[in-house]
Order: sequence, then C-alpha cells, then structure tokens
Amino acid sequence: MMKGAGTLIPIRYNLRSLMVRRTTSLMTAMGVALVVMILVILSGLIAGLRTSVLGAGNRGNWVVLARGITSEPGSFITHEQYEIIRTRPEIVSEGDTTLISPESVTGFLTSPDGPNSNFTFLRGVRPEGFLVHRNMRLVSGRWPAKGASEMVIGQKLLARSPNLAPGSTIRFGRRAWNIVGVFSDDGSARESEIWTDVDVLHQDMGYPNEGFNAIHVVLKPGMEDSFKHALDDDARLRIDAEPEDEFYAQESEFADKLRGLGLVIVVILGIGATFGGMNTMYTAVARRRKEVGVMRVLGFSAATILTSFVIESVALGIGGGILGVVLATLVAGALGLNSRLMNVGEFIFSFRFTAGAVLSGMIAGAIIGAFGGVLPAARAARIRILDALRTA
Repeated sequence: MMKGAGTLIPIRYNLRSLMVRRTTSLMTAMGVALVVMILVILSGLIAGLRTSVLGAGNRGNWVVLARGITSEPGSFITHEQYEIIRTRPEIVSEGDTTLISPESVTGFLTSPDGPNSNFTFLRGVRPEGFLVHRNMRLVSGRWPAKGASEMVIGQKLLARSPNLAPGSTIRFGRRAWNIVGVFSDDGSARESEIWTDVDVLHQDMGYPNEGFNAIHVVLKPGMEDSFKHALDDDARLRIDAEPEDEFYAQESEFADKLRGLGLVIVVILGIGATFGGMNTMYTAVARRRKEVGVMRVLGFSAATILTSFVIESVALGIGGGILGVVLATLVAGALGLNSRLMNVGEFIFSFRFTAGAVLSGMIAGAIIGAFGGVLPAARAARIRILDALRTA
C-alpha cells in the first residue's frame, strides 16, 4: 500500500492553496461575509426584540384574561369576576395586601399632533400593581398618587419621546395629566408604556367599576395547578390563566415571523454566495489537475481528494464567516445600533449582540462553503490519473 492511502491530505495544503489564490479567495470570502453580516445583524435585532418582550414576565406571576383572548387590550374581565379571583387562597399576601393587580390597557399616542408620535399603551393599575410587577423601579420622580390625574413613563419611551419628561402636562381623553416619574423594568417591554391609576383612567374613559382588561397575580410556590383548576371549574368565570413567561413568549412570536422574512433574504443572498464559492473552487480544480494526478499516484483515494477540496471550500466559508462577524460589529458600531432604540409596533428595543448570533453566522459561512465546494470536489475526485499527468 502506498504512503498516502487511507490518510487525509494535510489541511495546511488547502490553506496554502487559498493563499496562492488570495485575490479570488478574498473576493469569494467577501461574498460570504456580506451574507453573514446581514444574518448577524438580523439575529441581533431579533434577539433584542425578544429579550425586551420576554423580560416583562416574572417567574411566579400569572396573567388572567377573558377566555379565548390572547392579548390584554382585547380582553375584558368584570368587576364581579375580579372579586371572585381576589379571594383565591393560592395568591400571595404581604400583610394586608393581596398581590393581585387588576389592569386596564388602552392605546396612547405620545404626541398626537406631532410628526414623531409613537404609539404605545397606557396601563391603569392600582398601587399593589407596583408590588406584583416586582422588577419595577423608579428612576426619577414618584409613583402616581391614588385618585390623581398623574402618570409615570417608562425610560425607553421617554428616550423616544422627550416631550413626556417629568414635570410636563399632556392632554388625554377629557383631562390634563401630569407626568410625575420615570420607571425602569430591567429593560423589558414595560419600559415602552405609560402607567397611571386605573380608577382615574376608568373615570376618564367613562366606565367606572365595570371591569378590567387583565389581572396579574403572584402565586404561592406549588399552587399553580390548584389556581388554574379552580378558575377552570368555576362556572361563574369564563377566563383563562397562564404563567406570565408563557404569555409573553406568545407575544414575542411575531419576532419569529420577522426572522423568517429576514431569513428568506439571507437564503437568497446565500445562494448567490454559494455559486461564487463554487466558481472559485471549479477554477482551483482546473488549475490543479496535475497536483490531483500526483496525489493519486502517491496513493490518495478519490474520496480523500473529494474530502480535501470540500475542507478547503469550508475553510474559505469559515474565513468569510469570521470576516462577516467583524463587519457586523463594525457596522453595528458605526450605525450606533448598540445604543440606539428602535421600535416594532408598541415595543421599543435595542440591538443585542449575542453569542448565538455569532455562532449562527459562522455556521452559515461553513454551510455556504460546503455547498459551494461539493460539486467542484466531486469533479476533482473523478479526474483520472493519466489525464491529470498529461496536463501541461
């Protein structure tokens, strides 16, 4: 058996070949890099959006909505239903305060007459709501006083709408409201909202004591199933209850749809990059027919040669992936994506550069390289020894 039989061709041979063809290799890697750059930036935007929405859910908190309804604004729970739920023993109490938050949600334009108006939600809560949503923190000012026409604004929304800074007065509904504070919620989607006293909001909207859009509760550990079964079995209640993290996971599903649309574009560009890599590898095979013949004489099998050329193409794709990640970092920094706030609908979020985005970019580069190298590698493996050695 010859020396080369059954062994792989050293990878340094493939890397040396890429360096010999540095111009065409670089152009091919740039094509892959552009695809990877778009994929990494898209992944960072989706990750930022999902993190913002999912961050609104607290472990141990449940949300109650009208049966069959999947969004808070579209739900309605009567005051009588709220009173029944409030008496459930599974809900945590702190002293005389039961950790249940009846809430009403309505649409709100930050500047109805201005060109830079943002749509968001105005959420009415009672004082215990700030205990139920336990990550809520005042950044400045104070919480709205009970019974007063006052509001607090999320810090993300304030960054987009400086006209709502504390101390300002705005018109909404039938009265003037004072902005008295700014709050944070660990960067969650709640920071895209404005909060006020729910009873004052009901008075302004003209339906006091009728009911609420949603109810958020803090449950005692291990009592979740008991709470859900009790609500399901009570004929007076036509409501659904689920953990907040599951509810907000459903709310973030639109981010997956946006990712799907973006991936269609990435796949189209990736096909173009694959053909570019394929053209580069076909050229490499044509130039190295004699080398292939020599390797066959040394005892390297057709399968080994095929594997070597595929490895070379994958290495080219990974190089393009690394370059794409670098480009994505530079572009994100140049555009200020790391610090800029963006919004989709009522959700305000920022770019989030994650390890998953980098990994997906590298995998995409390797896949493009592999697909671009398979056919040229198969052609190289089919070259007959005598034909290769007769090549000038």
